[in-house]
Amino acid sequence: MKNKIHFDDDLFFFNLQMKLLKEGFQLTIDSDYFLDKVIADLRFVDSGLGKIFSTLKENSNLIRRSEYFHNLVKVESVFVDLLEEILTQKYAFCEFMVSFFPELRQRQEAHRQDLAEIRGLQRIATNEEEDKEDFITADEMHLLTKPDTEET
Repeated sequence: MKNKIHFDDDLFFFNLQMKLLKEGFQLTIDSDYFLDKVIADLRFVDSGLGKIFSTLKENSNLIRRSEYFHNLVKVESVFVDLLEEILTQKYAFCEFMVSFFPELRQRQEAHRQDLAEIRGLQRIATNEEEDKEDFITADEMHLLTKPDTEET
């Protein structure tokens, strides 16, 4: 695995993917060409958001963790809403997706549960980050209180 994960860019990309799907649903596109791609894109977003959540959950010492959780909540909410729009057949294309509805409902419920867990972890991470900002280690205190020694 890479040493650095670009959470902000990754989440932005998932947002773009979902926006593209919504814009595509506004068109009269043929299911013969696009159904498999749309389902693959939804599965990709589902899987990717799960990986990001898992990574954030496992790395409790990550800098800006609460901010990443905050951004993940936003993107997860967009995904849950997109699935709701599909399941309520807001778009004409959704009629071709009916056979996938049980799977999509299951994914939507899983992400709703993730949202609740993320919000809880976000509160914890925010409190931890605030505590870290106020904490001065013994070494830092020693350096701060050490008398200046000037050489003459």
